[in-house]
Amino acid sequence: MLDIGNTLRRYRDERKYTQQYVANIIGISRVAYRKWENNEVDFALSQLKKIADLYEIHIHEIIIQSKFNKNQIIPIQQKGHQYY
Repeated sequence: MLDIGNTLRRYRDERKYTQQYVANIIGISRVAYRKWENNEVDFALSQLKKIADLYEIHIHEIIIQSKFNKNQIIPIQQKGHQYY
């Protein structure tokens, strides 16, 4: 899983924007945006596009800069099941 939340927080902090300001720009609540930065929820690409536009970058830059967090992988437990 990508750690997009830290990337979003870093861009916001660099520009000294509040969570409320960014949330207003993309049309969601501050609480919902906070959940994004904490990687608690998924979000639509259209909303990520609005953030990319706000920071004047491309979506792929956000994705590339987001580190893969191995701690968020949930292993599949194989309880005698066969997978083909």
